[in-house]
Amino acid sequence: MNKGKILVVEDDLEIRELVKGYLEKEDYKIYVAENGKKALDLFRKNNVDLSLLDIMLPDMDGLQVCREMRIQSKVPIIFLSSRREMNDVVTGLNVGADDYITKPFDPEILVARVNANIRRQFYTAGGYSSEQSRHLFDVLTKREVETLMLINRGLTNKDIAHRLYLSEGTVKGYNNTIFHKLGVKNRTQAVNLARELGLL
Repeated sequence: MNKGKILVVEDDLEIRELVKGYLEKEDYKIYVAENGKKALDLFRKNNVDLSLLDIMLPDMDGLQVCREMRIQSKVPIIFLSSRREMNDVVTGLNVGADDYITKPFDPEILVARVNANIRRQFYTAGGYSSEQSRHLFDVLTKREVETLMLINRGLTNKDIAHRLYLSEGTVKGYNNTIFHKLGVKNRTQAVNLARELGLL
């Protein structure tokens, strides 16, 4: 089943193919572009559901590409960039991006962020009728969604801490916050509820 169409804009062939492979395993249809001109052309012609966009492209600044995309569409745009400074992230979000992932990245976390943004777009567009599900998703932060995705995969708090570069105590804090927001008492209940509402 095709879950949606994603445009991957990345001039590094290795990264481009890595991202493409992981997203295809999730049943997304993938379009790839190695520069801004091709990216905008594919974006206009294919009515994509989300764009993954590098900032440093060979022909034009990814920030400008983002501005052009945002003029044409409200679909989610996620920057995938080696620029890690806070002002770079803020700039990226201010020009219209919905999310910002820094390199190097964990491909599975990238997939989780893509899934989260696709779902948010779907709910916002009115494609899902459950008010409970929409509210549930909106109250979880991106980091809490990431933590829940990893809980769903059966990772321990220690494993999650290592994966997200956090302390184990911080992860336990995320667990407690997730349980409180979802109105559940443990990991199993949290995962079951999220699956039931189509969030996992």
